[in-house]
Amino acid sequence: MYHPSEDTFLLIRGLERTSSLGVVLEIGVGSGKVAEVLGKRADMYIGCDIDLSTLIQIVHDAFPRTELVCCDSANCFINNHFDTVIFNPPYLPSEGIVDQTVDGGRQGNEILFKFLKSSFKLLKLYGSIFFISSSLANVQEIKDFIKENEFDYEIIIKEHYIFEDIILFRCRKFILI
Repeated sequence: MYHPSEDTFLLIRGLERTSSLGVVLEIGVGSGKVAEVLGKRADMYIGCDIDLSTLIQIVHDAFPRTELVCCDSANCFINNHFDTVIFNPPYLPSEGIVDQTVDGGRQGNEILFKFLKSSFKLLKLYGSIFFISSSLANVQEIKDFIKENEFDYEIIIKEHYIFEDIILFRCRKFILI
């Protein structure tokens, strides 16, 4: 289980600025801290995690209007269902995935791209994806990946901590009018 840290609280602060969350999916619910804080503001909050023991712990905390699903990424959900998708993926560059709570692959983006791919298809037309990354990851590769998938992005918050910048991204479908 990933325990709340600076990146968790940055994600929460950024999302507290959002007026309406609608139907929310959090991929990798971890400790449940984001669900605890933001679940009250959502029409429905669904948290998923690959670790069943993590979900069992959160069930004991019983957050209102929150459903929990054990799955890898978000591949078990149907298309165009969520207004908001949230995740704080493992983003530290690593040679392999040893610690699934922090290791993000060689460029720090391997797990992030997996989460983004599943999120792109789950998002309603005018929905938003919010996710955390780090300056230690290949940020340009992230931006390129988002654009290649016909989404736009903006950086909501970027804060410096000891050895890295933590970045909160917001993605939306690129729509020509």
